[in-house]
Amino acid sequence: MSDATTRRTFLRRTGAGTVAMGLGGTLLAACGGSGSKTTGSSSASGGDGDTSAPIKIGLLNSLSGVLSITEKSIHNGAALAVDEVNAAGGVNGRRLQPITEDYASDFTVAVQKAQKLITQDKVAIVVGGYTSASRVAVIPTFQKNNALFFYGTYYEGLECDTNTFYGGAVPNQFLLDYVPWVMKNLGKSFYIVGSDYIYPRTVSAIVQKLAKQSGGRIVADRYFQLGTTEFGSVISDIQAKKPDVVFSNLVGDSTPAFYKQFRSAGLTADTLPIAATVTTEVEVQAMGAQNAKGHFMTSTYFQSLDNPANKKFVKAYQEKYGADAVTHMPLVGTYDAVWLFARAAAKTPKDLSTPALTKALVGATYENSPEGQPSTMGPNHHVNHPSYVGQTGSDGQFKIVESFKPRAADPFPPQIVPANKRPTCPVKFSA
Repeated sequence: MSDATTRRTFLRRTGAGTVAMGLGGTLLAACGGSGSKTTGSSSASGGDGDTSAPIKIGLLNSLSGVLSITEKSIHNGAALAVDEVNAAGGVNGRRLQPITEDYASDFTVAVQKAQKLITQDKVAIVVGGYTSASRVAVIPTFQKNNALFFYGTYYEGLECDTNTFYGGAVPNQFLLDYVPWVMKNLGKSFYIVGSDYIYPRTVSAIVQKLAKQSGGRIVADRYFQLGTTEFGSVISDIQAKKPDVVFSNLVGDSTPAFYKQFRSAGLTADTLPIAATVTTEVEVQAMGAQNAKGHFMTSTYFQSLDNPANKKFVKAYQEKYGADAVTHMPLVGTYDAVWLFARAAAKTPKDLSTPALTKALVGATYENSPEGQPSTMGPNHHVNHPSYVGQTGSDGQFKIVESFKPRAADPFPPQIVPANKRPTCPVKFSA
């Protein structure tokens, strides 16, 4: 059974409706292991066999458009890691050469840019993306060209692709503990809001399933087009329905707008807390700490983590990008991805083909992850992670109010997917 079928079946059974805004079932089917025939070993050698040439690495992010509020910083994290790898001597003496492409918050452009990086620039790997819609859009391009994509952002799971490596967390790492914590500490009736694409809809379906299993109640489930900045009507509805907690999966420019209007309506964390999955330090900075104060977020990383690796990382990031620059979970996932790629490439100095790098990436470890524990790529192409619950303070940083043990990634956790529906990971790509 393909991962696409699993996702569609799960969403249908949980009543979450259409999976992707403007993407439909075709791209999801392509993600699952069916589609065009692969072209064999990738031509993206990053140096065409020259072991003295720089290794080309593609950085694919939205540096403009509605998603740039977060993706600029994600790109910066990847660029910092490239600088650090090169400063440490590169990969067996070879420098990493980043080639940046801006897909301008347009998923059609993301596909075009991915194709360029693979076939024209001949990069060894592409690192980037942010929304699940961008990931789902580009994966068929990597499958068709038998090239590698490293996605550093946490996401909704229910997927594991042969040509994709996932540096971010999946729901068994950031939701399975968070939802029960929210119900115990904030309340059992949820009003869910989210942007209208794959991640928010799937996460909402998972949250609803987990909440209902523990006696929770969903009073509403609302979605808004990416870039929406007017939330007056939904905030009025929230006030009328009086939930215990607002569960937010809003993304990009919508996040600051919602929090600002929420506070302007007289709603505060003391009387109606927001429990978010996408409101990181960068969104808090964009909206102003006063608008986020007291609300909650789940994450595998917060800038406030007190460990030597994170302190070194934050210092290096702010030295490069400014004292006011903030770090956050998707940024760290992408930063770690570059280091994991460098570790893998060091194992295959004469062969940066897709088969060689795929083999080397499984088991690759970056010892100095800012998360505070080594980041290791598992055989299912996902990374282990701890998780935390943070509460926003007046300084815009998160106070960690709960910590959970590290978990190996399971994109198809048994709490969500029945045993007879769990595919083998990663899904084998075949004609």
